[in-house]
Amino acid sequence: MAHEFDSTMLYIHPPLAFAGYVLLFVYAFLLFKCPRKRFRIEFFGAAAWLFTLLGLVTGMLWAQLAWGSYWSWDPKETMTLLLFLATSASLLFYLENRPREAKALAILSCILIPITSSTSWIIEGLHSFA
Repeated sequence: MAHEFDSTMLYIHPPLAFAGYVLLFVYAFLLFKCPRKRFRIEFFGAAAWLFTLLGLVTGMLWAQLAWGSYWSWDPKETMTLLLFLATSASLLFYLENRPREAKALAILSCILIPITSSTSWIIEGLHSFA
């Protein structure tokens, strides 16, 4: 098994995950501040969803290379899955013209981002830096 810091995935997975975080904040901002700009909201919502998914999938591929398993229910993996599900539900609610639910889940996603990011320092797991 390769060491996780010797992998080219170091240059693929974190930027994709970070892009998903940024796009999620843009999507949430547009939901609240520009509700009439439907195309922009849909575009940034879809981009946030896609980059969050790509972050999750590339993380799984990297985990397979580094630890020999695609998924281990590590706290960071689990929080990222929750973030992806909240983002997915928010976008689906928005596309179904249910803006109140979409906004609530977008707020939840924005709350989950710093929690997900900080789990590496707070909770013991494969992603631990503490």
